[in-house]
Amino acid sequence: MVYQLDFDKIIKFIEKSGKYTFRRRAVTSILPLPTREPERAKFERGFSSIAGGVIRKVYGKNVVIDTGDASLEVILANGKFSDEADKTFFENYLKEQIKELHLGKITNLHQLERIPLTENADEQKGEIDLIHFLFDTFIRNDEERVREILQNQDDSNLLSEIMDLTISTPGLKNNSIASYDSLFPQLKEQFLKDFENLARNPSFLVDYISLLFVHYTFTAMSQLILQTNKGTRFSQYELLPVYYILQWEKAAKWRDSYKQGNKMLMDEIDGFFAHEHALNILGMNTFSNESNQFYHDIYRQLEEAGPEAERDFTQSIYKWLKEVYQEKTNIDVVEYSEEKTLEMAFDDLIHAVRKGISNEINSRYLKAFKAIVLKFFRKHGGSLGTILALSQEHLLMLVAVSITEERVELKQLWKELENRGVWLDHHSKEEVVKMLDKLNYMEKKSDSGDAQYVKSIL
Repeated sequence: MVYQLDFDKIIKFIEKSGKYTFRRRAVTSILPLPTREPERAKFERGFSSIAGGVIRKVYGKNVVIDTGDASLEVILANGKFSDEADKTFFENYLKEQIKELHLGKITNLHQLERIPLTENADEQKGEIDLIHFLFDTFIRNDEERVREILQNQDDSNLLSEIMDLTISTPGLKNNSIASYDSLFPQLKEQFLKDFENLARNPSFLVDYISLLFVHYTFTAMSQLILQTNKGTRFSQYELLPVYYILQWEKAAKWRDSYKQGNKMLMDEIDGFFAHEHALNILGMNTFSNESNQFYHDIYRQLEEAGPEAERDFTQSIYKWLKEVYQEKTNIDVVEYSEEKTLEMAFDDLIHAVRKGISNEINSRYLKAFKAIVLKFFRKHGGSLGTILALSQEHLLMLVAVSITEERVELKQLWKELENRGVWLDHHSKEEVVKMLDKLNYMEKKSDSGDAQYVKSIL
């Protein structure tokens, strides 16, 4: 077995009109963040349009649906009316129903999959990418489990069946090829359990499903940023702390929510696009056909193959940097020497790639991530800027899915939140207790003395 980069494949990947292009997603996809500004999701319907697309994908339906005049014509053509006045009345009624869906408003779960994507064709691309990311990360290979949860909530009615005419079912072609990998198996299982738990209360599920989806999407993205930056020390089973504050709290520079919250994520994602390109270069090699390989995957593969394989691939990276990358970009690169390790080669590759990527690409990539933060997790911290924050609604949803028994001990609640990617400092924890106590969800006295318990919300 030869352990080298596949130069021919990489050259086809990077060359466009004779120029070096910093492309991605040929063999590895990391984050659903566009680098073209018109494609950035604006979340005009919150996260409900993405949630609706995910549900359609679960059922093998088209992610994009038409709820415009053409879809109305399909429904009306299948109807029988006694006269033109009845037809006009029904048409106006349907238009009102569709208007509600366009606003992301639903009264039952069956309506969720009828919420369309944005009407802007460019922005749809950003929404579709988020749909694929959420589906691949948390649902792929467990579609039947999710369908079972949804079918237990079947609240369809005559209007729902009529509206079904607007959604085509092309088999499961939308689900055939994975864009992303599920890199955090425990987080995925937690998502599925939370989905099941939320479904214990149908009205709660209708109200909070979009919030559950955006929470897990953002958690997975945040962890991917933090873990990918760790290189070969990427851990699939250990979530890294990301601190939040509560919306009604006062932010401060000394608090963990400032130091290890949004500021940390913005620092970590700065220049992150280099990983998108570098991992595609590394994935085009002579010894593996697997997609979505990260630094730790390649490192372990070569470690198992032995020191000679590791050395050959290390030399190959430096050979490519010198003979291809430097030649085509005129960017100086670090050259190979005997003391260079595979980890050093990865670092030198990332450093070289980072120097070549334009500020425009980095900026647009970052703005797509910021758009999610600003829409769903932002607290204005004055001179401190944006602080990651949970609303009361968001916090109650997380508490609700965290308690699967009649009650849990308070200290267990903090562990449950951390299992879902949320860390709180001491001051925020005190605020949580005050809020739960005010809502009568706290049980202060117990058989064990001063232990505190949180009662089930669902």
